[in-house]
Amino acid sequence: MPDRLSWAEIRRLALRHKKALILANLVAVLATLCSVPIPLLLPLLVDEVLLHDGDAALKVMDNFLPADWETAAGYIGLMLLLTLLLRGSALIFNVLQARLFARLSKDIVYRIRMRLIERLKRISLGEYESLGGGTVTTHLVTDLDTLDKFVGETLSRFLVAILTLVGTSAILIWMHWQLALLILLFNPLVIYATVLLGKKVKHLKKLENDSTSRFTQALTETLEAIQEVRAGNRQGYFLGRLGGRAREVRDYAVASQWKSDASNRASGLLFQFGIDVFRAAAMLTVLFS
Repeated sequence: MPDRLSWAEIRRLALRHKKALILANLVAVLATLCSVPIPLLLPLLVDEVLLHDGDAALKVMDNFLPADWETAAGYIGLMLLLTLLLRGSALIFNVLQARLFARLSKDIVYRIRMRLIERLKRISLGEYESLGGGTVTTHLVTDLDTLDKFVGETLSRFLVAILTLVGTSAILIWMHWQLALLILLFNPLVIYATVLLGKKVKHLKKLENDSTSRFTQALTETLEAIQEVRAGNRQGYFLGRLGGRAREVRDYAVASQWKSDASNRASGLLFQFGIDVFRAAAMLTVLFS
């Protein structure tokens, strides 16, 4: 097995849990299906019950209501009960899928961590001394925690995001293919901008983890030599160095957090502006058609 870890290796580790991965994604899809119709149900009754525009939903509800309850209050009560059931089902499915994906991501990180521990058995003393205990600790803890978060979010959102994109695209094409074509052509620009912003975020996260590594290394060296440090009355120097490393961690963490948030908001801004452009295009289409 090669020592260098690649995304192909991480994907192979994930696919070792193929059945659990399929089950978790199925539960995630069910959670999404329960959540999507909820905002549409009560507004549908506004059209059919209050504005008397159509009666398709009322005919369906008539099959579940006694004749005496086929009133506006009965329809609203039944729809309210349906939204409660859907929200409850979505909650159950979301909790279940969070548990399943957490087990998957934690197991992947556990196997990677065990692989790194096995690697420690073969590492030379010279390499260990050059790296330092703090760097090794950071690789085994901080870096893998970052990877754990990324893998967990990727596994849980990938399939749902693809299905949502495909379903939305199909509905848009069915409603107005010219407008849908504009939307689909604009999406790659948003994705490209998001990727560029993501690369900058990755660099910032690496700087944050490196600063944590240097702090951990300095802390380990200080604690290992604490008796000599106190005996030589050098605690001021070493603790001052620790304070400097702690400030580095703070500064890089602050920069990483706010710039990551800014990149996410910028990506959202592009997406929202694209929606505004499409709305304007739709209005112009209606105006000139």
